[in-house]
Amino acid sequence: STQLSSGCVTVYTWPGGPNSAAYVTSSTGVSIVIMTDAWNTKSGSGTISVSACKDYVEASVVNYNVTAVNPWDTVLGYPEVLYGYKPWGRTMTGESPLLELPEKVGDLPGVLVYVNYTVDFVDGRGDFSFDMWVTRAFMPSLAGEGDLEIMVWLYHSPGFVPMGYREPNFTVTIPTVINGTVVNATWGVYVARSIPWTYMAFALEPPVRSGYVVFPLSSILAAAAQEWSRLYNYSLYGMYLNDVELGMEYTSVTWPPVNVNVSAWYKIYSYGFVVVPRGTATIMATTTELLPTTTTVVSTTTAPPITTTSTTTVTVTATATATATVTRAVGTATARSLEAALAVAIVVIVVLAVLLARRS
Repeated sequence: STQLSSGCVTVYTWPGGPNSAAYVTSSTGVSIVIMTDAWNTKSGSGTISVSACKDYVEASVVNYNVTAVNPWDTVLGYPEVLYGYKPWGRTMTGESPLLELPEKVGDLPGVLVYVNYTVDFVDGRGDFSFDMWVTRAFMPSLAGEGDLEIMVWLYHSPGFVPMGYREPNFTVTIPTVINGTVVNATWGVYVARSIPWTYMAFALEPPVRSGYVVFPLSSILAAAAQEWSRLYNYSLYGMYLNDVELGMEYTSVTWPPVNVNVSAWYKIYSYGFVVVPRGTATIMATTTELLPTTTTVVSTTTAPPITTTSTTTVTVTATATATATVTRAVGTATARSLEAALAVAIVVIVVLAVLLARRS
């Protein structure tokens, strides 16, 4: 189902209903996908919605008496914004030539990610996070043994931790911008194997519930690659980064999630990437802007690990403006190395994030 109102493109579903997604595309062909992705919800009442609006993207979950498909998975869903290729459901966005996915991890440019957001679990628990699939195969239909899921948790509810672990397997220190200040942030790293893929979650400590955060994705991938080399006898750099997803994992306050109520929401004011192409010292940004868009709305029943059983596609044209992704140059670094260029990019992106935040 879809609803267009008040300058927004909205997709929504109900507990146990089909996944709903919308392609929001700029005139340059670059796009994002918003989707409900209530992948582990079997039944209940209420709604799950995601909206791409003129100045923001927001998601809302209001569920009553919901029950999980598999209570042991705990998480009920992940309403999200997608860039790249998502193996589950084989969803593909139109991309910027500066950051084309899938791409081998070893061939990626330097990438900084920034996001200005607020998240609130009114009656529930969960996290606000990035999710990325790194696979051995190019554009697979699902992930499996020998593949990797990387999550980057910017916020998590008290006591809600990756895989239910009490403590991280180890920690890493990564320069991170938090609300305009560059800090050597501590990220707890949680690792689980054979689920059937390998899972790594990088959790920012302390978590940030509201504000803007800038982190070097390249450093996250480097830390993941180092741990991967300890676990397996082949390199992560030869595997493919398929996508970058941003959303909210949610579940109930009590466990197991059987006949429970959940209420949670998030709002994204700005979100994008700063890209340093290999072999150059020019800092580029893929950022959110306001552009007339064409929107394709897709309703499917895709949810991991279930393959598509039915698909209904409806195409509409949005006459209002919606959030889209475009590319622009934001500055030039005179750095002699990629690492130095990323350090300069951190300074540049603080200014860019502040300017974008003023819209909110």
